[in-house]
Amino acid sequence: MKLVVFGPHKRLGAWLEDGSVVDLNHSYSALLESKGEARACAKADAEVPSCLLAFIEEGDAGLKTAAKAITYAKKAKVSTKGEQLLFKDGVKLHAPLPSAASRLAMAGANFYDHSADVSKMMGRPTSVEEIKKQVKEGTYNAWGFWKQARNVVDPDGCTPYPARTQRLDYEVEIGAVIGKKGKDIKEDGGEAYIYGYTIVNDLSIRDGGRMGGPDGFFFAKNFDNCAPMGPCLVTKDEIADVYKLKLKQTVNGKVRQNGSMESMIRKYPWWISWLSRDMYLYPGDVVCGGTCSGTALDTSPVVDGKTKPDNFLKVGDVVEAEVPGIGKLRTTVVAK
Repeated sequence: MKLVVFGPHKRLGAWLEDGSVVDLNHSYSALLESKGEARACAKADAEVPSCLLAFIEEGDAGLKTAAKAITYAKKAKVSTKGEQLLFKDGVKLHAPLPSAASRLAMAGANFYDHSADVSKMMGRPTSVEEIKKQVKEGTYNAWGFWKQARNVVDPDGCTPYPARTQRLDYEVEIGAVIGKKGKDIKEDGGEAYIYGYTIVNDLSIRDGGRMGGPDGFFFAKNFDNCAPMGPCLVTKDEIADVYKLKLKQTVNGKVRQNGSMESMIRKYPWWISWLSRDMYLYPGDVVCGGTCSGTALDTSPVVDGKTKPDNFLKVGDVVEAEVPGIGKLRTTVVAK
């Protein structure tokens, strides 16, 4: 199921193949009312909440009930009270961020092709085969960072160009959304904690190179609207193999990144295990797996100690991250 957050009240919806959106909560309430159920609204609020996080916490039971609501909405379109159940035009989609308390964990240097290209750009040529050898030997260190949920921006949103940079970069990523609470999770059990997937575009300040310069890595990765997300959250049952998905990023229609999840070094269960050591992961947390080659950083030569600015984002650029089965995530860079 493709779940969306939509409309002025940011309600939970299901995004259908024809582009229409079903209000799951209202549709299930209408279904119960049609059967003469008492307290239909209260039951719908409990079983198919209008809040994305609460719905995620319902797990498989919520999805099964939501499927019934979709079937009803396709036929009825409006409730007996006149409430619209199916929306076909002019639907505003918001980022499928489960909560402002959700944490975005970002895996660093987690694609073979991207890591090799960055190493070459920084004057330390390292082949994919050498990185694979390091991973096998346990000498390829894992690292990452956090993005703040307040910096998430909606599909078709805008990102103000940060005043402190002349080198704004892009990274198309797939985020695995956590579905249940867990700590000290074993890697072989990590898959069970994934509820679904969404697209996250990791926008970054690169003036100081990979590590963010004098302001540090946190500030290089956190600024207003630096984490476009969406357009939907696809439940994991809809994706046969997330590690076979293609990753694509365009800037003003020109392809910049054109890679595959097959280049991912450490898979999501590994990161879930690593992150949950001595710390709970909660429903709604997002684990992003990293990006493929083709970023502005790994395609820009270094001249006089600085990366050439040509490939980095400019004010007015339209960035579009695309993953088959999840959708397209469009963002416009605007003046601050």
